[in-house]
Amino acid sequence: MNAAWAAYQSRRTPSCSWPLRDRGQSTAAQAGLVRCYLKALAEGNIQGLRAVAQYDPPAHISTADLAYSADARAGLATATFTPSPVDSTYVLLAIRYANGARENTGLINMAAMGDSSVWRMSIGS
Repeated sequence: MNAAWAAYQSRRTPSCSWPLRDRGQSTAAQAGLVRCYLKALAEGNIQGLRAVAQYDPPAHISTADLAYSADARAGLATATFTPSPVDSTYVLLAIRYANGARENTGLINMAAMGDSSVWRMSIGS
């Protein structure tokens, strides 16, 4: 997760190596970000989740955000990316885990918050 954290600190979109089947319309950066998310989940790594979470406003990441941890370890997940029909800086994300669990979240381009163009996950509170 060091690479993801380094990307976070330098305000780049983190990218990790983690098995993922992606569907829909994603960029390499978006798919790489979701791979980092799944890796952090599978490892129960809260710092890793912080590295992929939106930062304006800062996300509060807690153990509650590890709810899909066992699901992420269950096998190959499928992520379906759907660009928002009303906002080009947001992508709807549906994750189906190998064990059948489903998670709906999203990706946000931090340019929407006046920052540079980097993608982050909509997780935490």
